[in-house]
Amino acid sequence: MNCYDCETQATTITAVAVCHDCGAGVCAQHASVSEHHLTVTRALNMRIPTDPPQRRVRCLVCADAVTAANAKKYK
Repeated sequence: MNCYDCETQATTITAVAVCHDCGAGVCAQHASVSEHHLTVTRALNMRIPTDPPQRRVRCLVCADAVTAANAKKYK
């Protein structure tokens, strides 16, 4: 599989991951890696984060979209 963003720029680079959100293949240059803590619900609906955090790989377009959505969410 090749990187989708590189293909749109007429370059062929092998993808090293798949975007968590849109499923596009991404190379190391077009990947954004973040941590996400899964949670476990305990008594009294207490949510406790688990360790280690989950790794999330997104293409740069989806990473920017998530950042923009979170900025609006917490305004």
